[in-house]
Amino acid sequence: MDVKVETNDESVLQKQQSKQHSPIRESLNVNILDALPINIFLEDQDGRTVFANKVTCESNGLTLDEVVGKTVFDIFPNKIAKKVREHDLEVWKSNKLITKEEITGFKGETCYMYTGKTIVQFGDESLLLGFALDITARVKAEEKIEHMAYHDALTGLPNRWYIHSYVETFIQKHPNKKMALLLLDLDHFKVINDSLGHQAGDQLLQEVSKRLSKVIDKSECLARIGGDEFIIFLPDVNSYHDCYLLCEKVNSVMSEPFLIGQRKFTVTTSIGISVFPADGEDIHTLIKHADIALYRSKASGRNGFQFYNPTMKTYANERLDKEILLRQALERDEFVLHYQPKLNLDTNQIYGFEALIRWDQKDKGIIGPGAFLQVAEETGLIVPIGEWVIRQACLRCKAWHDAGYSHLTVSVNLSASQFHKHNLEKIIVDALTESGLPSNALELELTESTVMHHPEEAVRTLQQLKKLGISISIDDFGTGFSSLSYLTQFPIDTLKIDQSFIKDVEENQANAAIASAVISLSHSLGLNVVAEGVEKEEEMQFLRFRNCHFVQGYHIAKPMQEEEVFVFLKQLM
Repeated sequence: MDVKVETNDESVLQKQQSKQHSPIRESLNVNILDALPINIFLEDQDGRTVFANKVTCESNGLTLDEVVGKTVFDIFPNKIAKKVREHDLEVWKSNKLITKEEITGFKGETCYMYTGKTIVQFGDESLLLGFALDITARVKAEEKIEHMAYHDALTGLPNRWYIHSYVETFIQKHPNKKMALLLLDLDHFKVINDSLGHQAGDQLLQEVSKRLSKVIDKSECLARIGGDEFIIFLPDVNSYHDCYLLCEKVNSVMSEPFLIGQRKFTVTTSIGISVFPADGEDIHTLIKHADIALYRSKASGRNGFQFYNPTMKTYANERLDKEILLRQALERDEFVLHYQPKLNLDTNQIYGFEALIRWDQKDKGIIGPGAFLQVAEETGLIVPIGEWVIRQACLRCKAWHDAGYSHLTVSVNLSASQFHKHNLEKIIVDALTESGLPSNALELELTESTVMHHPEEAVRTLQQLKKLGISISIDDFGTGFSSLSYLTQFPIDTLKIDQSFIKDVEENQANAAIASAVISLSHSLGLNVVAEGVEKEEEMQFLRFRNCHFVQGYHIAKPMQEEEVFVFLKQLM
């Protein structure tokens, strides 16, 4: 007589269920399925597991015997199990293969799975066959690639491609909203990069991005679009005053000095602003017009902001045309040097000339530096132009020496960009070597503002230049409001009194006091002193009486072309 024994022992039930489906398991090639690196499993219509391969068991921390007979509610948290069971029922209902990518958060880790389920027949029994492939590594790699494509590697901010896509999409969704684009550029960043090195420049850009991130709210977007240029997108602007307030915030966070390495310095920004839809109806036009406003901001003295208006386009087009012509002028050798003599008041003899650049436009004649040097400075063309000036001046002075005027010197003005270039010393050495000019016949003139921008760095650069045997002069002295304490640290030879203090010096008491003070200061420091812009005999007599060493200006002679120099020198003999 058979006796039916009822039991609640779970292990016994599992064994019974396992035996129940053993024919199915025996029909499977378990060794092959266990070797596959994906989850494979079989379930009956009630959701009970009939079979699971090795990867499936290990991923759940169970043995095959522990998995068989269990449902997803026995293995996964209820929230996940419910979602999985709903998917199972969908497959049973459709009787089709259903695949999808899904995110799971089992065991506290986010995983991306590619899953597929379908109904298969084992004899008379229908079972659900499922597989699940962990694609987390692939998805994260794709996310990383996408992030790299749309984010700046240095600062982690969105990049040009991101902001273009973001703004274009926003405009399409909200065509009636007023929006604004702020284009920011660091003032004199190239000088900082050249003087402190690219590593310090990169560190500065990272610090700037952190500060700018603090001034925007969650609805606004900050991006670095290249070099030292940043964009802030304001998606909802009530009035121009909103842009003004944000610019004030930017100026405020940028006002604190930056500490890069062991050095502290202040960096300012220039900002150009365009507003949608008045200044453009797409991202490209908005950026172009913001860029035009940015350059107007720089032309107005930097450390400020400008809203775009259509009249600026004329200025921008003229500037672009001038930049193109300047590049062509370099290629076509259209620049020339004129030379203004400098007089020694003690000997009443000409002791040297200052080289002054001119642009010989064949159709317009000779153009002075005031018409093109600012554009050259903004575009970086000042550096190759400056190199050309140094070479030409050295060659010309050597020609004077060869003609018997070996006492003459030549002075060349250095721009801030040139002064902070790492290869300045090599450029000067090459020019002296190429020309054969003795180093003591070359004088470099730097403005007060150039050496005071980064005085500690300037001291080191000047010391290296002095080792070459050349002379150093501070031009336009008195206009830069520099600290006199640095004057004793700079290895300089000469101070040049700015011509604004020489004009009508015999009548203007303020000018007379400043000129006299600079002359006295120069004597005390053992420096030579040159007065620029002397145009009248009364001015020269004033300077002679106060023991000014040297003078130059129209009263002595106007700047002259190189062929006129020999004529001028012969007349003095």
